[in-house]
Amino acid sequence: MCRWPVGYWDTGRTADTRTTVGWVLVLLDLDGTLTDPHEGITKCVTYALDGLGLPRLNEQALRSFIGPPLQDQFASLGLDEGGVDRAVDLYRERFRDQGWHENRVYEGVQEALQALATVPFGLAVATSKPTPLAERIVRHFGLDQYLNLIAGATLDGSRRAKADIIRFALSSLGVDPADAVMVGDRAQDVSGAHAVGLPSIGVTWGYAEPGELEAAGADQIVGTPGALVAALVGRHDRLRDGE
Repeated sequence: MCRWPVGYWDTGRTADTRTTVGWVLVLLDLDGTLTDPHEGITKCVTYALDGLGLPRLNEQALRSFIGPPLQDQFASLGLDEGGVDRAVDLYRERFRDQGWHENRVYEGVQEALQALATVPFGLAVATSKPTPLAERIVRHFGLDQYLNLIAGATLDGSRRAKADIIRFALSSLGVDPADAVMVGDRAQDVSGAHAVGLPSIGVTWGYAEPGELEAAGADQIVGTPGALVAALVGRHDRLRDGE
């Protein structure tokens, strides 16, 4: 995990100066934004359903599990609390053994993180995946070298809503919502950011359905990691130069 200089977050900025200095922290979703977890997640969902003796889901229904909290998605299938707990246990049984590495970094993401880290932006992951699992994936792919924090859900699900995870990340780093932006591929990334008072940038290379990010009210939408860098760095440079 990268370390920023002492006082990095203590910018001394006020409400009047933030808009001329720009964001200092970029929060990044993990699944569907930094990495493509389709194989691991869908196979683990199927494993859990098989273990419960439930019908398998079609591809579209399986894709819906990528992004939102796991407990909520299993509950949406009509499972009661005990059924959800058992499904989550079965899912994690396979995920811890195999599913976590059935994953890949999206093309262009590592280069984008390198570019953003040199601006410099502070970078942190904010994911609905439990923190220990997110840390394992991020470190496996060597992305932790660019990040100041990996903020995820708790294993018991008591912190799993994206807004709560964003609040946790901001609190952990001592950053004001006005000084940060959330980047993600699903509606909950957008709504979670707005609930906390952050702007949001939606990315289209993940698992949003057509029109999902627009309907959620994303402040900006980009189609490639390179375009994300251009949007963030361009805004930073314009504000720095007083344009």
